[in-house]
Amino acid sequence: MATIKDIARRAGVGVATVSRALNRSGYVRPETLTKIEQVADELGYVPNRQARAMVNGSTQTFGILIPDMDNALFMRIVRGINDFAYPLGYSLLVMDSRGNPERERRICRTMQELRVDGLVLFATPGTANLLTTLDRTLPAVVIDRLLPSSDVPQVSVDHYKGAKDAVGLLLSVCQYPPAMISGPEQVTSSEARLQGYRDALRSAGVSPKDERIESGGYTYEGGYQAMRGLLTRGRSLDGVFAANDLSALGALRAIRDVGLRCPDDVRVVGFDDIEATRYVYPSLTTIRQPMDEIGRVAVDMLVKRVTGELVEVDPVLLAGKLIRRESC
Repeated sequence: MATIKDIARRAGVGVATVSRALNRSGYVRPETLTKIEQVADELGYVPNRQARAMVNGSTQTFGILIPDMDNALFMRIVRGINDFAYPLGYSLLVMDSRGNPERERRICRTMQELRVDGLVLFATPGTANLLTTLDRTLPAVVIDRLLPSSDVPQVSVDHYKGAKDAVGLLLSVCQYPPAMISGPEQVTSSEARLQGYRDALRSAGVSPKDERIESGGYTYEGGYQAMRGLLTRGRSLDGVFAANDLSALGALRAIRDVGLRCPDDVRVVGFDDIEATRYVYPSLTTIRQPMDEIGRVAVDMLVKRVTGELVEVDPVLLAGKLIRRESC
């Protein structure tokens, strides 16, 4: 493989000049910089990040631990992280744990061995325990779901407020108290959305009833089955808040399958604003997560930690936005 000595020889400059040019670590005349880059391309030069890390202690790489690459919301947030990390010179190493605690531990160990500069962790029920096994000198940021009493910087949408806004809309247009398709238990985002649903009803003078809540587990199939369960109870129902968009899409299918229409018979509101919500029929009213902003804040936190700046440990909660579409 070509080396910086090969580049220097062909470009007719010193090795130190090539190093400054390729590492952007000092001034190089523009015409010399262009020549060096052209020669590097001609020779197929590929920098050795591991060797560079041994010299300056940085691989310019962030590790991203994601629990489910099939989740459109998670991957959209990863894109936001990349959009802000790439211009700063950072690459991403993205790995999928499938939400398995042992796999999470092994992946984080691998990332540490590869000398990533920092970690972005999509929180799972096992993340709190995982953090105790990490090298405390490795900067980390937790996103999407909050970890109570953690000293690691965190950023998330305000799940509670978003749920209250969604239910408030349903209360304003429905004749009966809306039902809810809740998310998985012991997941902080799910619990916050459920609490937002209950408090929105109480604020309107309505007592929350357990028979109006069915668990959908944040999945399409779960949303479908939960909606079928709600519709077969014989209670008056013309509105439902689904804890995420996947379960809301399942609910829309269930409404059609029993011969009802949305929004004429039952109105539906979801949460997240994944891309599919715009293209289904009826298009889905939902709470939009600020995915790009989550990515920007996560990168800002991580870069500050990598460079030794102080980062506020209080969780950053970003506001969701109610997006009105055909389903409500």
